[in-house]
Amino acid sequence: MNKKIKHISLAIIVLFAVNFISNIVFKRFDLTSDKRYTLSEISKNIVNKVEKQLIINIYLEGEFPSEFQRLQTETRQFLEELQAENNNVYFRFINPDNQRENLIKQGMLPSQLTVEEDGKLSKVIIFPYAKITYGRQKRIVLLLPSTMAKSQEEQLENAISNLEFSFAEAINSITQKKTKKIAVLSGNGELNDAHLYSFLSEVGKKYRMAKFTLDSVAKNPQKTLKELQQFDMAIIAKPTERFSDEEKLTLDQFVTN
Repeated sequence: MNKKIKHISLAIIVLFAVNFISNIVFKRFDLTSDKRYTLSEISKNIVNKVEKQLIINIYLEGEFPSEFQRLQTETRQFLEELQAENNNVYFRFINPDNQRENLIKQGMLPSQLTVEEDGKLSKVIIFPYAKITYGRQKRIVLLLPSTMAKSQEEQLENAISNLEFSFAEAINSITQKKTKKIAVLSGNGELNDAHLYSFLSEVGKKYRMAKFTLDSVAKNPQKTLKELQQFDMAIIAKPTERFSDEEKLTLDQFVTN
C-alpha cells in the first residue's frame, strides 16, 4: 500500500513539474504532418529583427461563415507563434462592422462570400485583412487573396497555407532599413504622381525616394550632377518633353559613373 502511495505521489510531482515548466517556458510543439504551426527559420530571422513594438490588427472578428472561422483560428495560432518568438509583437482581432468605410478608404476592399444555410444561398461580406503598424509605417496584408481556386474551400486552403509568407514578407518590408536612394525625375513632362502612385508605393517600401529636377543644369551642371549622384538610381517615367543637350550629358554621366 505504501509503495502504491509513493508511486502516485511521484506521478503527481512529475505532472506538477511538467506543468510548471511549460508555464514558464511557453513553446507549442507541432503535432501536424505539415508543420503548419512551426515557424520557418526565415520567418524567425525576420521577426527577430523587430526591435520595437509591432502592432497587428486583424479584421476577422464577428459573425461570419463557420468555414471561414477556420481562417481566423489559423491566423491567431500563427500570430501566437510570432509573439512567442518575439514579445515586441502585439496583435488583436477587430470587428470591422463599425468601420467599413474607413477600411475601404485605406484600400481594404471587402470580399463577398456565398454561404449555404438550411438549403438557402446567401451573400456575406468579410474584410480578410490585417494591418501592421511599426512606428510610423503601415502595411496591409490580404489574408484571402484572389486565386484560380475552383471553390471557396480551395481558396480558403490556399489562404491558410500562404499565411506565413504573407506576414513574413510584410514584416520584412516594414522593418527593413532603407539604404538605397532613388531620384524620381520631373520637369520634362513625366507621368504625374497619380499615375505612378501604385508603383512608387511599392518601391517606397524598400527604398528612400525623392523628387529631382534638372532645372539647374543650364546654370551649374557640375553641381546638378553632384546632387544627382547622391542617388543610386533615377526613374524617368515616360517624359513627353525633349531634354536639352546639357541635361542629356548630365544623365549620361550619372549612368556611366
